[in-house]
Amino acid sequence: MKVEHKISIKNKLFVKREQSLNDFSSIEHRLEFFSKSNGKSWINDSKSTDIGATAFSLENIDGPIIWIVGETQQERDLDIIYDLVLSKVEEIIYYGSHETKLKYRFGSKVKYSQLLDIKSAVKMALKNQSNNISVLFSPACSSFPNHENYKARGEYFKNLI
Repeated sequence: MKVEHKISIKNKLFVKREQSLNDFSSIEHRLEFFSKSNGKSWINDSKSTDIGATAFSLENIDGPIIWIVGETQQERDLDIIYDLVLSKVEEIIYYGSHETKLKYRFGSKVKYSQLLDIKSAVKMALKNQSNNISVLFSPACSSFPNHENYKARGEYFKNLI
């Protein structure tokens, strides 16, 4: 198979993935594909306020994925996302105060960064040189105290792109 043909097929698959996401996500802030730029599909999943919702999102997006995840005081059952992360996630970008469970569970297996806020996390995602990758903003945490609700947090995220 010629290289040009492989690239063409890959681009068609990328477009089909975007169309499927758009068809699937009828709720704003829930698996909402909203932009394609710099070789990345940007997906706002701010409505994912717990690890179960994020697991659903990871399961329904083809890899590779850059996962932007937030700080929580709640206990996260990382077992439910373990295989999904290892098979689909290329990079985890954590925003918030010091977090050790995600770091120790995945940091030696997947590229891991810890930053202070969403804006810094988006800047880090932009630095990733991979093409045809999805950037999934699925915080798996409450929007408080930085945002009034998941909608405000999702709008903030989208406005950074």
